[in-house]
Amino acid sequence: MERIAIVCEDISRPIDEGFKKATVRLAAALKALVSESAVFTQEPAGAAIDAHTLPGNKFLWDRTFSRRLRDLDPDVILYVPQAAATPMSIARGASLRSQSAGKPVALLSLQRRTYPAFLKPLLKALGPDLMLVLSTSGLEAVRGIGCKARRVPLGVDSEVFKPAEPGAKRNLRAKYGIPEGRIVLHVGHISPGRNLKVLRGLADGATKVLVVSSTTTRRHPEVEAMLRTPQIILMDTYIEHIEEIYRLADGYLFPTFSATDAIDIPLSVLEAMATNLPVATTAFGGLPDLFASGEGLFICTTEDGLVEAAGKMLDSKTIATRNSILGLSWDNAARSVLEAIAAELS
Repeated sequence: MERIAIVCEDISRPIDEGFKKATVRLAAALKALVSESAVFTQEPAGAAIDAHTLPGNKFLWDRTFSRRLRDLDPDVILYVPQAAATPMSIARGASLRSQSAGKPVALLSLQRRTYPAFLKPLLKALGPDLMLVLSTSGLEAVRGIGCKARRVPLGVDSEVFKPAEPGAKRNLRAKYGIPEGRIVLHVGHISPGRNLKVLRGLADGATKVLVVSSTTTRRHPEVEAMLRTPQIILMDTYIEHIEEIYRLADGYLFPTFSATDAIDIPLSVLEAMATNLPVATTAFGGLPDLFASGEGLFICTTEDGLVEAAGKMLDSKTIATRNSILGLSWDNAARSVLEAIAAELS
């Protein structure tokens, strides 16, 4: 594969939430692996990588955009929609194929979606040439509408996200105004579907909870109010070096069950593991496809199990979560995408 067009709706700075981060890092890795590429997005002037203008209308239809696609003559168009593989995103994929004179479209769905039975014939007719998903459950959902599909991984930069050097944790806590004691971390959206009420139960005299909020998405006022207690530290401004926050923590908790409230492989979990933190997480999306519990990683199927694991993780004797992510680089993720496209569309 020599030429690829990458279409994504929003990769504007700051890059501090899963959809944007996964898209930007994957696009950059893909660009390094092919001879010629072009990225199309809305508001390219503020994009995190060099990009061209994507039409702002609902179906991404525009003569100039269509001409640029045809001039590039890509071997494939990779579409990474912000809303994952919704019916509208699938319709946009059909528009991309039409505007490029029938070039194959691979749609990467970063979240699992389900589809009503009455829409399945239409979605099958409009569907992309290949759907790329992040989990086994996502694979089953997509194949249920008759689309050709493959599961691919995401990545993490293990050179950036790495364990703290001796003495660094104390210095980082001083830098960010974090008190001494045990710190349980969560990074992500402040929304009802993230199940953040679990965090309140962890905070006590000996343990504080540190929540770092995405600045890209709107914070839900009731959830934010629930988190503003003396035992919970809420950081709600953009942190450029988020890797330092992982290094100052003692453990990481991902309490989300709702499939539409995080991407199917939550990058914060990978980043915490790369930092070699003990991690307690729900059996979310593609995590059980990649990892098994053990050596400081607790994958839980119930909320009661998650609360119990969150208490245990800080007392873990053997922590080797970093070992489990060392093969999950962004370069390997991009290669997996290209291999899946070549295998299914050649």
